[in-house]
Amino acid sequence: MMKFRTNTLIKHCATAILLLLTGYSTALAYDAARYAPHSKLAEGRWVKIAVDHSGIFQITAADARNWGFPDLSKVHVYGFGGAPLSEVLSADAPDDLPAVPVMRHDDRILFYAQGPITWQTGSSLVPHVQVQHPYSTLAYYFVSDQGEDVEAPTAGTVADSDTPIHSFTERTFHEEELTNPGETGRVFLGEDFRYTKSQSFKFALPGLQGGTPVQVLTNFAARSSSGINYLTFQCNGNSLTTNNRRDSIGSTTDSHCLYLVKSFTKTISTENGATPEITFTVNFSSNNATLARLDYITVNYQRALDMTDNSQLCVGLAQAATSQTYRVAGGGQHIRVWDVTQPWAIKQVATSLSGTDLLFSPIANGRRELVVWSENGTDFDHPTLASDKVKTQDLHGQPTPDLIIISPTQYLAQAERVAAMHRTVDKMRVLVVDQEAVYNEFSSGTPDFIAYRHLAKMMWDRGADSTAHRLGYLLLMGCGNYNNRTIGDSKQALNYPKLLTWQTPASNYENNSYTSDDYCSALADGSGAVLADASHDIAVGRFPVRSLDEARTAVDKLIKYTTRPDFGSWKASVLNVADDEDMAAHMEQAENLIQIAKANGGSDYQFNHVFIDAFDNVSNGSNREYPEARNKLYNTLREGVVWWNYTGHASPNAMTANNLLRRGDVAQNLFYHHLPVLYAATCEFTRFDGTDPSCGEQVFLNANGGAIAVISPPRLVYSGSNGFLNAAVGRYIFSRDENNLPRRVGDILRLGKNRGLGNSNSLRYFLLGDPAMRLAMPSHRAVIESINGTSVDSDTLLVLQARQTVTFTGSIIAPDGQVATGFNGAITSTLFDRADSTLTHGNGNGKPFLFYDRENKLAVSVDSVTNGKFNIKITLPSEMLVPNYDTDLSARINLYAYSTRDSVEAIGSSEDFCILGFDHTVKPDTVGPVIETMGLNTAAFNDGDEVNENPQLLATVSDANGINLATSGIGHAISLTLDEKTSFNNITTYYTPVMATQGSRGNINYPLTGLAEGPHTLRLKVWDVYNNSSQRTITFNVVNGLKPEIADVYALGNPASVETKFYVKHNRPDAMVTVTIEVFDLMGRRVWNTVQTGRSDSYTTVPITWTLQDNGGRRVQRGIYIYRAIISTDGIHEATKSKKLAVTGE
Repeated sequence: MMKFRTNTLIKHCATAILLLLTGYSTALAYDAARYAPHSKLAEGRWVKIAVDHSGIFQITAADARNWGFPDLSKVHVYGFGGAPLSEVLSADAPDDLPAVPVMRHDDRILFYAQGPITWQTGSSLVPHVQVQHPYSTLAYYFVSDQGEDVEAPTAGTVADSDTPIHSFTERTFHEEELTNPGETGRVFLGEDFRYTKSQSFKFALPGLQGGTPVQVLTNFAARSSSGINYLTFQCNGNSLTTNNRRDSIGSTTDSHCLYLVKSFTKTISTENGATPEITFTVNFSSNNATLARLDYITVNYQRALDMTDNSQLCVGLAQAATSQTYRVAGGGQHIRVWDVTQPWAIKQVATSLSGTDLLFSPIANGRRELVVWSENGTDFDHPTLASDKVKTQDLHGQPTPDLIIISPTQYLAQAERVAAMHRTVDKMRVLVVDQEAVYNEFSSGTPDFIAYRHLAKMMWDRGADSTAHRLGYLLLMGCGNYNNRTIGDSKQALNYPKLLTWQTPASNYENNSYTSDDYCSALADGSGAVLADASHDIAVGRFPVRSLDEARTAVDKLIKYTTRPDFGSWKASVLNVADDEDMAAHMEQAENLIQIAKANGGSDYQFNHVFIDAFDNVSNGSNREYPEARNKLYNTLREGVVWWNYTGHASPNAMTANNLLRRGDVAQNLFYHHLPVLYAATCEFTRFDGTDPSCGEQVFLNANGGAIAVISPPRLVYSGSNGFLNAAVGRYIFSRDENNLPRRVGDILRLGKNRGLGNSNSLRYFLLGDPAMRLAMPSHRAVIESINGTSVDSDTLLVLQARQTVTFTGSIIAPDGQVATGFNGAITSTLFDRADSTLTHGNGNGKPFLFYDRENKLAVSVDSVTNGKFNIKITLPSEMLVPNYDTDLSARINLYAYSTRDSVEAIGSSEDFCILGFDHTVKPDTVGPVIETMGLNTAAFNDGDEVNENPQLLATVSDANGINLATSGIGHAISLTLDEKTSFNNITTYYTPVMATQGSRGNINYPLTGLAEGPHTLRLKVWDVYNNSSQRTITFNVVNGLKPEIADVYALGNPASVETKFYVKHNRPDAMVTVTIEVFDLMGRRVWNTVQTGRSDSYTTVPITWTLQDNGGRRVQRGIYIYRAIISTDGIHEATKSKKLAVTGE
């Protein structure tokens, strides 16, 4: 055996990106003692009340009785209402449900409630601008007979001033939230001006100080591709146009700009004694506006501080100062001033009387919110009852979990299944939480996305407990929508349980408007002001499910992936797909990822390229399509990969503009047994928060294939930044964690993001899947120790020759570095020729790109492993690639092994040899392969049988020396010929090896589609490694619409106590089948039925779950029932079979 040094061989490598930041950071944590040890909701009777605006509210004895509290003196109020939680984590944020200060007066309780509208500082002319709560149209408090009253502590002093202030800037607004044109961000626009071009709005201005100006701020949105959009304004019929100059909004041709928005401020003069109201008119004109809508109108004016005819005044001070003194007319001992800037820490402002006027000074500088009110007021509003049955709960008292799952009520049972799996498989402590419970304890019952974060922050701040449990993962089990408040024109479509989504405040520009779950992963003290700079401290994932069926599908897939061994060499395979054009940027990024992944634990994996620019294209009129790339994509996925990476362009409906993967393909072509994680560095592919489900969601929710998890952004992203994140993630896909175990998928993304802080692009990437799920990667390594008795040496290539029989000897190595002597099972070896270079076409605005791939598969065999040792014997085929001495000559053998006794798996590889030349000393045999069996659809096929128009070839072949799988030769690959006219030459990819006592043996399962009705012949030709061939021909008759045959139908879980799953076995392998299940009682009455369509798992339909409820949602009684299965492949021709099912009591 010849040897030579390899230091002169050149290996292709893309330039690696230098990333300086570490992949993990420890968050600064607040003292855990700041959190209540138990929630107030842990005991007692509670009801939930709602308000729709801010101010003093009253609870009367009649209210209390209606809510179930007979004694008003024992009623107390808790919470902090509807101000949205700060997105910056602060130690003074509210915790749990603080008691609300109340005043008991005249058999009623008076308290301040914060509504869903808050105010922020605007301009000098309009100092107050309203802010809609991004998640709720109501604010909530809680009422209970537990606890005791609290008083608002007095703060501040009255400043000495010779010039007291007698007025304040009052604020009011008009804002109709009707539509969000881009389905992104928080902004909903109002009235449409395209057809009604002049619209008027009335504003009451109580307490207006005559002679002071009224300031009106108008926000208006418009879009046109050319020309100018003009606006004019009137007040009480009088024009507000200055010097005949109209206000305007320009045009734009930017396809990512949904609309332009502009603010206009108008000053309206008033006179003493003026009527305290105005009519404000907006006039719009444009020739070609495609969008013209009012956003809002905000009015600020000077209002007298006068309580003579008022029960309360809500006073906003944009620039308060403790040195100021305010004078309230009509005051007295019954007037109170509360500082409600922090609704969870209300303070009573110190006051003094000056005659009948009340004096006070702000308690702090800056923006302050006050309420001046009279305890004798008679017109206070009553809160409404939101729920009179609030369950007791105590998230504060729960032990520290490793994983939190937040779910809508409807999916809690499925969330518990995920939790049970992790408790069993990972020994995790899992906390499953109803989202309403999170709001109750962390946002005063008001829906708020940041409440999820506060729960996670509390658990994270505790650190690891005495049993080493520490929060590391959060799963949001529910789809979300940009329309968190279910308002406007899209609310009718939001008829499913959902979790909240964080959205950017802006909505008009797609490049800057996005959604992110990363607020829940950044838990350091003070983080959130600039989220892109915050490290990610826990991993977050989301199940984008919109129904119970989808939730069950997602959980079924997860449990199967995690708990049921899916042995196979697919676990050592990776698929890397790259788009064309863009000066080869996508291919460069994809190749860079490969090199980084190989250098970080991925050297044993086979990286399959589908760079579509490398394939021939065909024109579809307006674009190019790559049918051969599509075929390779689906064939590779069918064979199985553990990780599927895509770099390029996409939309919510497709991957690439060349129709590589279309929405319809998800159900028709993404069906296979081995589920990858899909990482799609592209735009909008997983736009889960829109009205319509995205293609990426459907990939995740595909019950018959798709992906076990999808990492991708639901919004626009930038190509260069995508490359940085993809490279960073590539460092962690195959590297092991601190326990030498495959990383959990959430940590792979989290650590990758932490290497590129400061870039908001990464915030847009979501994990649709379970963040605590580990990749299905083997824990052991298979190591080649010798080749034909010669020890391998990484610095030396062993030279092999065609036709030689080669023996590879090695061991299975456990994570501790020792031989796994208890490992007994099978090992699959796949032998590849040297890597071959490919230069892409450079289509469109691209450029040619050179990459290397191993396309020439030489042999696949299955051998045994005994006590951790194996011997693999392979006869090299006669035809190899011509050597290219300017490239790496090394061949490669990939190894995958599994032990059925304990489900332990191993992978390995070796490139310590090459195949050069032809061994003329070998005397080949002259006997061709044996075609042991050949038929269509079933093993019971007889020559001449009738079949449907889409049958599947089933064949078993073997050879004493080896079946030829190499494609480098001409005409020596496995082939199939229909009617001696149509040839199919891609049969090799459908060959699956099985254990052979000598040589090789395998099965061929090849789908035939669209066959014409009538008689046909089918000829299979197979070659061995010595270029001997054998062939066999069968005849058959195609009958269009031939109904399928049911071999068996059974219920898994019989007797059934909670649920049962129905399966149907039939004679249409891997076919799309429509299954109807009907359940009847013994009187013949149908109690339940369902219809599902899906891809069969070989000969068995996907399971159909019955939760033992009838069609009315009631649990059926115990007894014997008859279930009937009906299957069809064309919707017309059906087969049926019935059996009995026993249902036990609850």
